[in-house]
Amino acid sequence: MCGIAGMLAVGMIDLSPVFSMTSVQAHRGPDDAGHALFKAPGAPPVQTKRQEEGERLEGMLALGHRRLSIIARGDGGHQPMSYADGRYWITYNGEIYNYRELRDELRALGYSIASESDTEVVLAAFSAWGNACFHRFNGMWALAIWDSRRRELTLSRDRFGVKPLHLRRHGNALFFASEIKGLLAGTSARARANAQTVHDFLVHGAANCDNDTFFDGITAFPPGCVATLKPDRDLTVEPEPYWRLDPTATREIPFARACDEFRDLLTSSVRIRMRSDVPVGACLSGGLDSSSIVCLMDRDTSGGAIHTFTARFPEPEFDESAWARCVIEATGVTGHFSMPTESGLLEDLDELIWHQEEPFSTASLYAQWLVMKQAREHDIPVLLDGQGADEILAGYRKFYAFHILALVRAHRIASAMGEFAALLRHGDRGYLRWREGARYLPAFMQRHVVSGRDFVTPELAHTTRTGHVALGASGDLRMRQMLDLTRYSVPSLLRYEDRNSMAWSIESRVPFLDYRLVEFALSLPVEHKLRGGRTKAVLRAGLRGIVPDRVLERRDKMGFVTPQSRWMEADLGRQVERACADAPALLRRWFGFDAMLRAWRTGSSRERRSMQALVFRAGILARWARRFEISAE
Repeated sequence: MCGIAGMLAVGMIDLSPVFSMTSVQAHRGPDDAGHALFKAPGAPPVQTKRQEEGERLEGMLALGHRRLSIIARGDGGHQPMSYADGRYWITYNGEIYNYRELRDELRALGYSIASESDTEVVLAAFSAWGNACFHRFNGMWALAIWDSRRRELTLSRDRFGVKPLHLRRHGNALFFASEIKGLLAGTSARARANAQTVHDFLVHGAANCDNDTFFDGITAFPPGCVATLKPDRDLTVEPEPYWRLDPTATREIPFARACDEFRDLLTSSVRIRMRSDVPVGACLSGGLDSSSIVCLMDRDTSGGAIHTFTARFPEPEFDESAWARCVIEATGVTGHFSMPTESGLLEDLDELIWHQEEPFSTASLYAQWLVMKQAREHDIPVLLDGQGADEILAGYRKFYAFHILALVRAHRIASAMGEFAALLRHGDRGYLRWREGARYLPAFMQRHVVSGRDFVTPELAHTTRTGHVALGASGDLRMRQMLDLTRYSVPSLLRYEDRNSMAWSIESRVPFLDYRLVEFALSLPVEHKLRGGRTKAVLRAGLRGIVPDRVLERRDKMGFVTPQSRWMEADLGRQVERACADAPALLRRWFGFDAMLRAWRTGSSRERRSMQALVFRAGILARWARRFEISAE
């Protein structure tokens, strides 16, 4: 787990910006640093940890690296790393969990692998199989590999984009880095806002739903893709997928067998994600997903060896600590608790915005921020977390509503009524708060409330596309799951998790996004996921006897939450209002902050509740623009 940076040029340029790019990402890799500078074709690279004062370095390629030592903690894991007598060079962020199996296979084929590092396995695999190696990897990664013989740079990112990789063209060079801050540090060009992304965020609350970022001219390299560049041609990046989810893949399998196979796959996923030369712990919200991970981890270790980290609150309606304690008592793991507060959020807000790099739509990520901080304080540098389970197992409340609507559309009225009755008897009690999911209803069923669309200016409306974000209930359930995996849910959740964890030099691993598990879960019949009024049926039944029954039978799903609604009526709301009132000129050309604040201040209690999320987003957007000095030019 690390931070990477690099620049590739057409012709010779100054390579010194790469040192700034790695420096600003030092939190991603506090244990080591390295650079490989390629000055001329055929010449050996210059390797160094730092740039000497006054030194000018010119060349065509620079690879930079910051290392968080997790596997092969000694010098054997130093990067940039070379292989095959210096033909291949890599800077790599992530972990390949099946590296031991691949290492054995490669050695049997005659490839030399001297270290215990998974990085060397990546290089040997690339030497053996070329771009086809990425399909063999089970892990998370963002990497750049330079083939000095063919003079080609290969970029690749894992299937779901767990690890970030961002790109920026400037002059005759292509810059790439784990974080956007790295790209900003690499050039003197001012940061500009992306109008479409700002529009979708203010109107829909959507973020990271495509390869664009909030920064104009800075893109994300797409997940599940690989691209090869030749600097003697041009620097156009043309990613090609090495892996795709198949929305048509289905399997007819008895429910009991599906439960057994799901349990075995999840067990395998958790087990290989516990491979580490440093202690491994877990985030434990008390919900079904994180509880399942902790219970499976405990089966492979003695209870006290696992440390868990939980956010708790004094307000009962937001607090899940009792459920977390239930898991802790059942397993004997060592539990740690932190308590997010409004004052703490306000104190940390600018730092949180700096590390997140892009605006966020909810304060709930602050709970995760503190969990990661506490793990670092207890010297647990690797955590397993439950991201992805809701998407692959139809765990959100909306999915049951989509399912019933689909039955009605198919004129299966009796089945729809039966599912609705089961939902009332056994389902999540959150369905009674139907207004929370009103945005997923068809337009004719939605009562008008004040929204971001009411304050978008003509200038922004004329420069953006409508229909770019579609949150409604159209399409079948599997397609909705795929959209959440690839656009509307997982990408932003993974961004929150990556930045929150790496801010504290923590490696976060997500077992539910093991591609084997995702492919299996998506192919299952709907009835194996939504059953008897309950979501995630195959997980609940498959882990019966492993996870405490109380957790399996929970009917009050929360996840990582904070009392944001209360805080928005107190100091957080006042801070957000001030940020909106002080929004930069560019944002004011695009959005009516003053009109929104008038509606917020004069609205009824119902109207204020409906506007809370919008006002929070607008305030965070304004503070983000100030923090990153977004240019209006």
